[in-house]
Amino acid sequence: MIRGLCLTTAVVVGVLGGTGLAIYGGPALAASACMDPEVPAMPDGKTAERQAVIDAAAAVKSYVAKSDEYQTCLNSEYEAYVKGLAAQKPPGKMDPKVNSEREAKINANQKAKENLGKAYGTTAAAYRQAHPAGK
Repeated sequence: MIRGLCLTTAVVVGVLGGTGLAIYGGPALAASACMDPEVPAMPDGKTAERQAVIDAAAAVKSYVAKSDEYQTCLNSEYEAYVKGLAAQKPPGKMDPKVNSEREAKINANQKAKENLGKAYGTTAAAYRQAHPAGK
């Protein structure tokens, strides 16, 4: 993915001038060009410096934004696949695995976002406990 743009869509539409949607018409969606972002590691709030906790918060925000782009990319690829099938004469047959694989990727990424949020909450709470205000 480049700046939130799904590479497969950019290549198919940009390079082939929109005529390449038939590429998606096969029995399954081509390998995804969408990049699942790497989950950042959280510091130990008990021992971390203040800046490390601040940096961790920024890493969480960045991860969530990249994850949203990833999920949008997966949905865009799927929509292109469906449109490509519909454009064929006769219309192509949809592989049911395509949607279930897309949903599984989105669900896994969403769970990773939730887990990261909990991990950051634990980090921040441990930091606050180890560094009480006014002491």
